[in-house]
Amino acid sequence: MLGGCATQVEGQAVPAANALDTSTAPSFSLPTTTPSASSSTELSVDVAVGECVALGGTVDDATIDYAVCGSPSSNYKVVDVVDASAMCPGDIDQTYYESFGGIEVGALCLDIDWVVGDCIDLGGEDPQRIDCGEPAVQGEEVTEILFDTSDVNDCSTSEGGFVYRERNFVVCTDTI
Repeated sequence: MLGGCATQVEGQAVPAANALDTSTAPSFSLPTTTPSASSSTELSVDVAVGECVALGGTVDDATIDYAVCGSPSSNYKVVDVVDASAMCPGDIDQTYYESFGGIEVGALCLDIDWVVGDCIDLGGEDPQRIDCGEPAVQGEEVTEILFDTSDVNDCSTSEGGFVYRERNFVVCTDTI
């Protein structure tokens, strides 16, 4: 809980510096990091590493709620909970942080909630889980998730995917 007077906690959603550019061919990130032992972060949303959230809103007025992983409302999985967004791995898809009095007080390091067999539309402000037969701006069907590789050519059935080099895994996808 944050203590203080006359200041409000504000949430921010900021795409990772190397987040997917939806105007180019796919190349994305998934394993979690070891939770930060020194983190004493208390955010307004109560989630742990491996749990999922529904993130929406705008960069300056983000909305975030707990969501069951793989559910229609879930769009991101928590990779780490840290004291500052700069502590997140470099290949995450999104960062959500909160500030108090203009100072960052905690952050969630987030990856898209990839689920094998599910489809995600990446063409909007935030990823959205969709039915695989549904029209999409930039739809991707997840065919497999490979660990201990950063080579999309290792995908057995897909011709493309999203590479997470720092954490060494690939999400194999087919464009729908």
